Amino acid sequence: MNEALDRVIEALAGVSEEEAAAALAAVGASVPRLSLPLASSGTPLPGPSSTRHIVSEVEWV
Repeated sequence: MNEALDRVIEALAGVSEEEAAAALAAVGASVPRLSLPLASSGTPLPGPSSTRHIVSEVEWV
């Protein structure tokens, strides 16, 4: 298996990323890329069932 993988790497070494993706897709070896998780804009709020246990005080100065 190592030799076969080495041959594939050598064959794809001189082509662009798009061409490599197309070649791998043509033989059924392409795997969709995982997208990076989106950065959240803040801390998620707790669900309604857990709010009765939360006590919070804020003093604005």
